[in-house]
Amino acid sequence: MPENITIRNENVSVTISPDAGASLRSIKVKKSGNQYELLSGGDNPHDPTELPHGEGSFVMAPWVNRIRDGRLVTPDGIHKIPMNQPPHAIHGLERDRVWTVKSSTESSLELEISLAEPWPYAGRVEYSLVLQGSSLVQIMRLIADVSETRSFPGSVGWHPWFNITLGTQSVTATADVSSQWELDDTATATGKLSVTGITDRLQKGTQFAVREVDGCFLMNPGGGAVLTWPELTMTITGSEKITHFMFYSPEHALCVEPQTCTVDAAQLDEKGHANTGHVLVDRENPLVATTTWMWD
Repeated sequence: MPENITIRNENVSVTISPDAGASLRSIKVKKSGNQYELLSGGDNPHDPTELPHGEGSFVMAPWVNRIRDGRLVTPDGIHKIPMNQPPHAIHGLERDRVWTVKSSTESSLELEISLAEPWPYAGRVEYSLVLQGSSLVQIMRLIADVSETRSFPGSVGWHPWFNITLGTQSVTATADVSSQWELDDTATATGKLSVTGITDRLQKGTQFAVREVDGCFLMNPGGGAVLTWPELTMTITGSEKITHFMFYSPEHALCVEPQTCTVDAAQLDEKGHANTGHVLVDRENPLVATTTWMWD
């Protein structure tokens, strides 16, 4: 029977729904005798089989963000992926599926899922979550099956919906970004990368108005993001494969999304654009990415 799993230590508890795409449903942080819920919808009842839109945090794999026209550019040709948000195929294929629990302890969880149609390549995603002191360490591995003789484009990322406030003032976002990718009015990546006004604001720290930002930013090497509420501060960092962050400011939340590439990286790479984060996965070369969320 589907159920939610909560891992915890003395500083934080995190609830995960393996049957709802391995999504995070709640992050409750303890500080100075108080408890703060960081994720939108975190205090709601959690159906273990469904993540409501705009709540929690879901994983993006085997691609992040959008693929224009569902046109997956690969070394063995063009594959068509169904468009779930025309004109795009968006956010991968694993956020609505049932994941297998490999192991679970009081403070850690290991999950995995096999890639399946309409993805045209054999492989799997492994996802581990470990609480270490005041940190949540999350690792995703995109792995080609031993039977898969072809290489394929791959990317992974996380899509959290953070609460704008924890009770008082709105969150301030700061990020070590170098530039922003231009998106047209259909959210299609044009290939133009430039320093923008929002880039400058993120470098200094800023608060976003509703729907003011929905953009993908190239990080400086080793860079990260910091979310500051009056009640606590959260730092989001990543391994070297985390090259981009997506920032999105809907009405009720702030999305800060660590990911391994920009929007539609394979198509941009085909056109000769640099710094996209585009990588190929094969049997000898899995894609492994880590993001660490730390509170103080």
